Amino acid sequence: MLEKTILRELRLLKKEVKQRNLYRKRLLTIEEAAKLSGVSVSYIQKLTSSKQIPHSKPTGKLIFIHRKDLETFLSQNYISSNDEVNSNVSDYLLRNKK
Repeated sequence: MLEKTILRELRLLKKEVKQRNLYRKRLLTIEEAAKLSGVSVSYIQKLTSSKQIPHSKPTGKLIFIHRKDLETFLSQNYISSNDEVNSNVSDYLLRNKK
């Protein structure tokens, strides 16, 4: 019983270490990019095949995506909160007050 508990704990620790290393990587495979962004592998493949996200194919087969390119893509079409809009309007009105 104790051995099973220890093995389960080791598996959990191993999984956590792998996930932490994933967050440090600068160059990601399609599977890693999907896991990191929370979307499916097929969606990442669609993005690369339609050239919506920059990627490289050094061997002509394997696809790699720079983390910064993935983050840039995921940050597109930013939608401001109502508080941000109100703050921007207030700042604009104060700057352009006559």
